[in-house]
Amino acid sequence: MENSKDQKALPTWTPLALRVVMVVAALGLVTAFFLPWASADEEYRSAAAQAPEFMYYEPTGFTVSDAQDLSLLEYAQVYGSMEGGWIIYMVIMYAMAATSVLALILAACNKPIGAMVFGVLTLAASRLLVWDFTDRGVLPNSTHDWGAAPTIYLIAAVVLVVAAIWLFIVKRRAKAANAVQVQGLGTN
Repeated sequence: MENSKDQKALPTWTPLALRVVMVVAALGLVTAFFLPWASADEEYRSAAAQAPEFMYYEPTGFTVSDAQDLSLLEYAQVYGSMEGGWIIYMVIMYAMAATSVLALILAACNKPIGAMVFGVLTLAASRLLVWDFTDRGVLPNSTHDWGAAPTIYLIAAVVLVVAAIWLFIVKRRAKAANAVQVQGLGTN
């Protein structure tokens, strides 16, 4: 009797619907890598419109026009062009892209625990970068503020984790119900 009460505690979503939610959330993690991590203010944008071909950062070939919205991909290219310990930032950023892709693959393959683990790793790396960028004064600064990507990483990871846990519970309950049904057939 107690078991039937527990099963009514969660709405009965189909595993397919939860899997779709996981895939969409993981796709959000992948997409966030290419969306603005930093976004220029209006003053910078109007100055960039006056001299769009002015070089922002020579080693990467970024012009001021290119640097109005900077994604993690572009930040990784900047840090990768620097010498010394700055390469660690590039490694962290590309690792975030890799863990996002792995979360997407595992979500598509109906592996909620694996997708959740890689989603959490992606979230942890993004929060580490947010803390680091804030601590070093990289963002926000006099010309750029946070873009949409940090928020998308947070929301997509939370949705992915919730959907993965929910799908795991649904799969466990289905497996338990199937075992009870098989056991009932065996006693006849």
